[in-house]
Amino acid sequence: MRTAAIIFEGGPEPENELQECLMGLRHAVTLDTVAKFRAAGLDQVVLATNYPALAAAAERLGAGVFDTRGSAPFHFGRSLQRAVRASGADAVIYLSGAALPLIEQHEIAWIRQALLQGGPTVVVNNVQSVDLVAWYPASYLERVEPPENDNLLGWLLQEAGMERVLIPHSAAIHFDLDTPTDYLILALSGRGGPRAQAALRAVSWPGDRLRAAADILATELPEVALIGRVGSAIMEHFNRNLPVRLRVFSEERGMKALGREARGEVRSLVADMVADLGPERFFDRMGDVCSAVFFDTRVLFADRGRRVSEWDRFHSDLGMVERIGDPFVRAFTRAAVNCRIPVVLGGHSVVAGGLWLLADRAIAMREETAGA
Repeated sequence: MRTAAIIFEGGPEPENELQECLMGLRHAVTLDTVAKFRAAGLDQVVLATNYPALAAAAERLGAGVFDTRGSAPFHFGRSLQRAVRASGADAVIYLSGAALPLIEQHEIAWIRQALLQGGPTVVVNNVQSVDLVAWYPASYLERVEPPENDNLLGWLLQEAGMERVLIPHSAAIHFDLDTPTDYLILALSGRGGPRAQAALRAVSWPGDRLRAAADILATELPEVALIGRVGSAIMEHFNRNLPVRLRVFSEERGMKALGREARGEVRSLVADMVADLGPERFFDRMGDVCSAVFFDTRVLFADRGRRVSEWDRFHSDLGMVERIGDPFVRAFTRAAVNCRIPVVLGGHSVVAGGLWLLADRAIAMREETAGA
């Protein structure tokens, strides 16, 4: 069975310094991922991209390149179908360039083995919105309507008649990179490939709130709030491994994959609480009952059809209040930064894969203290 890893990493040219910085980080991570899959002994590793410099760097690592510039306007599903056809592979492992930067060789081997179980099989890292999808036979992709993004790819292949298999839980399987907070978590962990770590060392984003919250996870019985698209797997991981009391408010899981955000259908009870109390009183109340807060703000920001720009979302994550244009987001972020307990703001990963990685860091810290 010929197996190909097809890694998509493309997009528009950066329009500001923040986008330029994030693109540089993503490209460093992408090249580490290319090198990792090359070392796994797959028959092919293909980078699908519209960035010539990134393509050239990937070729120097031994990867093939699928140029997505020939398809205008770009459509993810149709481009993926063409890339799969061009590969001639029997089985495919798909992921984006910034997805699963910590995946290890044994996990890649597990995915390949799962594809050999006999019948048509699709392997995913997540039920709701996937970051990695592997399937055999590769030709099953032709049976689905080409999706506009990768969120529903696993569901579509399952509906086409494939048996779905979930990859066993781990920080590596759940952690992906999307927001500045995700990169700060990767830097704090000290993990990741050499190109990514070198690129992270060149970034001077503030990380004090994140480190303070992460250190609290390693203490005895802290009260920690998780707000946003919180799944059961991360709660179970905490309950099994750390003496942490969780205060969880989970809402709108799958809002992107189900199209609720795009249709303006997101409804957040937490957003109502913030509106009723005001951001300052809301975080003052959080300080009364918690030692730290991990807040997936994308649900709040999408409530009742609100549209918040990437610029404002990402500067909110970084706590850079004066750079935020939206008055509500600016007031909310200022209150979070000024809260007497550390509040970590970010996207889904801050209550999922990124938090899993921080939990593993806390576990290691406690074990080191116990063994001292």
